[in-house]
Amino acid sequence: MDWEDVKTFRAVMEAGTVRAAAKQLRVHHSTVSRRIEQLEKSIDSRLFERRPEGYFPTVSGEELARVAGRFSEELFAVERHIAGRDNELSGNLKVTMAEPFALTIFGDRIPEFCAAYPGLDLEIITSFDLLDVARREADIAIRMDNNPPETLVGKRLFAYCSSIYASPDYLAKQDFENRPEDARWLGGNDGGSRFPDWTQDTEYARVPVWGNFASIGLQVQLAQAAMGLIMVPCLGADGVPGLVRATDRDPMPSRDIWILTHEDLRRTARVRAFMDFAEMVLRENKDALQGILTR
Repeated sequence: MDWEDVKTFRAVMEAGTVRAAAKQLRVHHSTVSRRIEQLEKSIDSRLFERRPEGYFPTVSGEELARVAGRFSEELFAVERHIAGRDNELSGNLKVTMAEPFALTIFGDRIPEFCAAYPGLDLEIITSFDLLDVARREADIAIRMDNNPPETLVGKRLFAYCSSIYASPDYLAKQDFENRPEDARWLGGNDGGSRFPDWTQDTEYARVPVWGNFASIGLQVQLAQAAMGLIMVPCLGADGVPGLVRATDRDPMPSRDIWILTHEDLRRTARVRAFMDFAEMVLRENKDALQGILTR
């Protein structure tokens, strides 16, 4: 059996569909289908029942998944131990962080790090998805999380802060006191509630939520277009043309910022170098992250 085929098989087992597995593996869905067919041919057994709603494992598929899972965990452990002994400031280094961090805080500073460590081949993965550091999907994770996984180690810095924003034109047209139902919040709607918990501690508790927009960048653009109120991290909205804070209250602490890696990698030279660099950059931007600069 080819290990790439087995990894593809495990991705389909977890994702349930070929397209979802392809997205996870960052390959074309035809590649996933081909690898599954190769694996089935190599062991002369059907691993999945192909149905319109997805791939469902056969008895053979479930048996292979158990064995492949044990082998995979052992292989990842060996890779981490080997990488953890690497004291050279060279090689590949994968870092995952949310896109606003990458664009607003780290974008201008990455050249500084690369100039200091020219032997490193740096990869920045901008995603809100929690990539699995234990499986080497990333070496370092910069996360906003109050309860990071116990399998990871690192440092908690401080909480970033959020506030309420809108366009001045939108605020001028609304009668929040007498007709709050005519206004609207933009953002997540917590399972369909028109008055979710995150709005209830604000002065706009009687304003309903409209729509569901997971992207902070999109929320900011819609607020600029005078479509409603948003509650977003101060880093993403302070100083944005056409937006003002729609509250006199201090910014509200949100989740903690962590710099994390796996225990087996924490002493690796290249991992230590970037974690130290990331801490320096984040602390230098603490005021912006906590909304202090434009109070």
